[in-house]
Amino acid sequence: MLSGSKRLIILTKNSVQIMEHYLLVKNIHIATAVLSLVGFCIRGWWMFNENELLQNKFVKIFPHINDTILLSCAIYLSIISTLYPFMVGWLGAKVLLLIGYILAGTIALKRGKTRQVRAISFILAIFCVGTIFLLAIFKP
Repeated sequence: MLSGSKRLIILTKNSVQIMEHYLLVKNIHIATAVLSLVGFCIRGWWMFNENELLQNKFVKIFPHINDTILLSCAIYLSIISTLYPFMVGWLGAKVLLLIGYILAGTIALKRGKTRQVRAISFILAIFCVGTIFLLAIFKP
């Protein structure tokens, strides 16, 4: 038996393939998360400036496709790593913040009745996603 930091790691062909697959999915997850935030900020800018591009069909559809890939990758990573929300504190917090981001983002871009409500919701959504990013990086 090895103690301390001396661990015996046996790598099989299958475990190496799983790790490579995990890293690929993790990188897709990170890329789609960044795309989601950048896209949200651009759409927010367009909304505040009443830009007609906000009504473009691609602009309306792409975020849903991107966010579906993002969430699918998150679920896959959770399953393969056996880190489940609410069993791991930081991951549960990310799920709750994601719900906050979705709700605030919807109010900011669609459902807010006044410019002030939309602005406050936009800032709240950015706060939620920023905290999600910090939790992802530091995993307290």
